[in-house]
Amino acid sequence: MKQVRFADTNTRVSAMALGCLPFGSKLDRARSFEILDYYAGVGGNFLDTSNNYSFWDAGGKGGESETVIGEWLKERKVRDSLFIATKLGAFPKVSRDEFYSYPGDPWSDLTEGLSRKSVLAAVDGSLKRLGVDQIDLLYAHVDDRRVDQEETLEAFAEVVRQGKAKYIGCSNFKVWRLARARTLSAEHGWPEYKAVQMFNTYLQTEKFANTGMGDQMGAELFDYANSGNQVALLGYTPLLWGSYTQPHKASEIDKLKNFDRPQNAARRARLQSIAGRNGMTVNQVVYAWMMQNTPPVIPLVAVSKLEHLKEDLASVDFTLSAEDLETLNAPIN
Repeated sequence: MKQVRFADTNTRVSAMALGCLPFGSKLDRARSFEILDYYAGVGGNFLDTSNNYSFWDAGGKGGESETVIGEWLKERKVRDSLFIATKLGAFPKVSRDEFYSYPGDPWSDLTEGLSRKSVLAAVDGSLKRLGVDQIDLLYAHVDDRRVDQEETLEAFAEVVRQGKAKYIGCSNFKVWRLARARTLSAEHGWPEYKAVQMFNTYLQTEKFANTGMGDQMGAELFDYANSGNQVALLGYTPLLWGSYTQPHKASEIDKLKNFDRPQNAARRARLQSIAGRNGMTVNQVVYAWMMQNTPPVIPLVAVSKLEHLKEDLASVDFTLSAEDLETLNAPIN
């Protein structure tokens, strides 16, 4: 599989990362192993998970995904060929029912957060479940405004100094908070966030619309990344739960209601036209657009069926023309 440079480092990672969110919850051990085997078999090396995947699924408590990956790594003995990313800070402190019935913001009020104590405890838990000595990329999962950023960053610096993580990143941060964190790290001589993971897809909501998915990547983040700030961009939920090819899902999934706009009908038409002209599927055009745009975004591919993974990974082999990219990026009033 094609590889790209990770931020401003000499490390190379796959152009498409395998999102491991459903492992051990929606997908059992055997099916998870099947998907991991295929991804690694075609040269994929970038696994993305979190310590809280997937506490929201029936029977889930969090940690299932890391555990399955750890079991697979032990059986296949392939740790040295992989780049493993996980996240901490958003593990719930209460039951799933309490979490989702909470009247406030449970992600800020009811999770482990990013205090020094939480960071140091959480990383040890992830290392144990994954069965590794070092995490290649450790994310602050959700920004924690209860804790001073310097406390969090110093804790991450300690984790890196101890050899428990190689690089650090953040997920679901406002751009100004990302910028401030990187400035603070530079001032103190601490490791800087090398990656930012956000919700990213081709269809667009109204600005500031609440999708329940965190902020969608937009012009501000792209401008930051294009302005000499060496951060890798990773995008989750790029296919909007399969709704690009299954429009009926728009009426079945509440989070998709904010995408019901006339502008998106025009965007869908662009995707279909370019897919037909290039012999691609609509999903492959979305992925190719992410990877070949400026700045490029590494898609997180999370699937439940092997045939879907094969289709998705084939996107790496397609090249969109400059005209295709110009068409896809043209503004729509």
